[in-house]
Amino acid sequence: MNEQERNSSLLKKERLINKLAVDQQSSFLATWWIEIANLIKEAGVNWNLEYLEVVNQNQYDFWIEQLKREPWANFSFPDSVIQQGNIYWVHELFYSNYPSSLPLRYLPKLEKWPINSSDNGATLKEIIAKLNMSNQPIYLFFVRMSPVIKMDLFDLALIASNDIMPDQEDTAIMAIDGSWVIFKSLEQEWVFGHI
Repeated sequence: MNEQERNSSLLKKERLINKLAVDQQSSFLATWWIEIANLIKEAGVNWNLEYLEVVNQNQYDFWIEQLKREPWANFSFPDSVIQQGNIYWVHELFYSNYPSSLPLRYLPKLEKWPINSSDNGATLKEIIAKLNMSNQPIYLFFVRMSPVIKMDLFDLALIASNDIMPDQEDTAIMAIDGSWVIFKSLEQEWVFGHI
């Protein structure tokens, strides 16, 4: 095998590795996260994605192809939901503004909210009312998943449920500028605070 054939073979291998990585991530999100996106879409509130995934340049075209396939095609997401780079900037803003208070799992060092209900939607509405929060754009996302939803706080309160804010995930609701956050851990601890 000459040098040109070797380089061609390496490029094909790298391309296959990137395609498989995108297929795997897309499949994971389609299996788990897409149900939440469908519930929000069916609720009829205004929302969009800040990003679905942040990828390196070699994976970008594969993700753009994925957006044209089911189940992603049902949403008509713009290509901009796939961002190139290596920084999930909303997640990074969250972690830098609200560091963890625990060494083995993430829980921000914020004020705890007493839980009066197992209904996550009811708890969120209670927090919004007691803190006299105004309607404003927010980010809704899960700590261990890439997609970040952008919507209005009151729209989220209107449709919030255990299906949209599942017990099995750490859920963050954060101001667009990162100035405040409401966080629900998968251990059902609710905390809130601002910088």
